[in-house]
Amino acid sequence: MLFKTNGALERMHVFGGWRPAFIVNDSRRMNSVWGTETSFLLPHCDHDDVFMGVYFSGDCSDENLGNLRRREIYDKALKLSGDRSELKRALVLAGRQLIAHSQMRCRSFATADFNGKRAVIVEQDWLSTKQTSYQVLVDTLGDGRVIYNLMFVAPQLVYAKFVEHARASFETSLWRNDFDPRTQLRLIEDEATREDAV
Repeated sequence: MLFKTNGALERMHVFGGWRPAFIVNDSRRMNSVWGTETSFLLPHCDHDDVFMGVYFSGDCSDENLGNLRRREIYDKALKLSGDRSELKRALVLAGRQLIAHSQMRCRSFATADFNGKRAVIVEQDWLSTKQTSYQVLVDTLGDGRVIYNLMFVAPQLVYAKFVEHARASFETSLWRNDFDPRTQLRLIEDEATREDAV
């Protein structure tokens, strides 16, 4: 399946048995500085509780926060784990999509070069739901202001069975700089997506 958007994520090949994406959240923000919060989920064909997807908060942060993110997180070589205060701060600062609270345990947090961008790659266990997530937070413009989240979530018992499909899919992602983060994020369907899905 070929997954294409009009936003920073130009395209991504999705490997394995996944159903087409659907929007799970598309709410207009009250603050005109922000764009539309949007999530696309691709459930697994055989497991409704296993999915991968793309999330964008709609937030185009100000220059100060962007500079702080770059300086403290994305421009550094970081590898963190456990529940130290340094890790909790990094989770919050990396992007508002990550949560640092008592119901989550962070397996790993690392910065990396990712398809021409800087990214934070995180694995977390959700203790209350017994799920594990693998997330790649991509600094799309290189200034720390617009963060996209590629995510994979599965019950802990089947996480290892499907996570490599998600990793392989994320590695094919192609990113663009010429997009407006305030424009509503949408999927693009054309001949390429239809032919690739057959």
